[in-house]
Formats: sequence, C-alpha cells, structure tokens
Amino acid sequence: MIVEFFDYLCKKKQTKTLAKNFIIEQLKKKFKERESFSREELFDFYRQIEPSLNENTFRWRIYNLKTKKIITSISQELFTLSYKPIFKPEIAETERKIYTKIEKKFPDLKQCIWSTKFVNEFMLHIPSRFITVLQVEKDALEPIYEFLKEQNFRNVFIQPEEKEIERYIYETESAIILQSLISKSPTQIVKKITTTTIEKMIVDLYCEKKLFNVFQGSELIHIINNVYNRYSINFTKLFAYAKRRRKENNIMEFLSYKTDIPNSLFND
Repeated sequence: MIVEFFDYLCKKKQTKTLAKNFIIEQLKKKFKERESFSREELFDFYRQIEPSLNENTFRWRIYNLKTKKIITSISQELFTLSYKPIFKPEIAETERKIYTKIEKKFPDLKQCIWSTKFVNEFMLHIPSRFITVLQVEKDALEPIYEFLKEQNFRNVFIQPEEKEIERYIYETESAIILQSLISKSPTQIVKKITTTTIEKMIVDLYCEKKLFNVFQGSELIHIINNVYNRYSINFTKLFAYAKRRRKENNIMEFLSYKTDIPNSLFND
C-alpha cells in the first residue's frame, strides 16, 4: 500500500515534494517508539519504497535527513529521530585572547582551548573557581609556557602534578593549565576558535580525576546525564578518543552502570 501510494505521488511532477514528505512521515512513524535504529534498518526501510536503491544514493538519503535535522548519528551504525543540537560552547574573551595571541605567534601550531565554565550548565553544584585548559602539541609546551609568561598571563601551569593541583590550581583565580594535545582529539571550531567537543569534554573530565576533582563522583553522573538529555553525543567519536587515552573500557563500564544512557546506544 505504501509503495503504491509513493509511486502514484512520484508520477505527478507537482507532488514530488509531497512524495518526499510522505517518506519522511512514514520513517518517523516506523521508528518513533525506538530509542535508536541501525543503518541497516534504515536501508531496509528505503528499499521497501525504492527497491532499486543503491549504496551511493542511500548515503545521499542519510545526508539529506541529517541536513534537515530529521535524524542524527549517535555512532557509525546507529541513528535516532530525537534530534538534539550539537554542543557549541560560549567562548569567553579570556580564551579568545589566549588563543589568538598564540595563533598569531605560532600560526602552524595545533591547539585547543576550553574552560571548565563550559560544564556549568550541566552541574548541580557549581564551583566558585574555574580553570582554562590549553592543549597544544607536546613539543610546544615549554615555548608556549614562556610565551604566555612574556604576554603577562599569570598562574600558568604545565601538566601540574597532584601537589600543585591541591596547593595552587583551585586556590588561584584564572589558572591556565597547559597540557599535551592528544593526536586526533575530537575538537570543533566555534567562532574561529578551536575548542572541545562534548565527547572530548566528557572523556577529559573522566580521565583527569585529580585535575577535575570537583567534577567527579555523583556530580559527573549528573553532568553526563544532563549532557545526554540536552545534546547529541557521537559515541563512536567518544570511544575512539577514550581509546587513545587508554580508557575506553573504563568509560564504557561507567556509562553502562552509572548513567541513564541506554546501553544499546554504544553497544552496537
């Protein structure tokens, strides 16, 4: 019945848009009760309507659905109809100033800057002090440290040890933490500034327990649950980065047993 009605619509040029809308409505109806559905299931759905559909055309179907915000990816093989926006943090003047000065002096240097203020909207207990995290290529740590000092930036620390963290970091206003930028880190550009993605932020908060000690325990669970409810999370990206940090299994176990995220979303 669905196929016949679709064919009928396609034969009339003036109803091409109607035909496309018809497919979308059928797609929503089919998967509306599902937390997620697989790429294979989506392909089977389209093949029922378009039996001659090939892989290349199917990729365009997926691209168009994403562009129209009808579906969103949660891994390489999973999608959801529940559209959630991509997390785009607000870049403060402090981060912008640091980033642009470094970019001007070291134009080819890879860097990523973010602030623990980004976590505010997800927290139950908001801390009174925040830190700026600046991640650059490992060989550039010392030169960047010296450069920031020359530019009169105060309270700059290179990969601080536990004692430094306990004594200085969260007792200091506007501390800047310099860290090595892990290769293939999932970053994004927001208003010309390279910063963290939500996937990277979750992994970093989990891995850097000493540096981000105020975000641990029940607070971290609260943060991640709020992130999941408000924003799109690409779990393929998240676990790929966690693997580079050698924490993939640890984070998967944590998400599975501690958070409200359905296991089916990352056990595909």
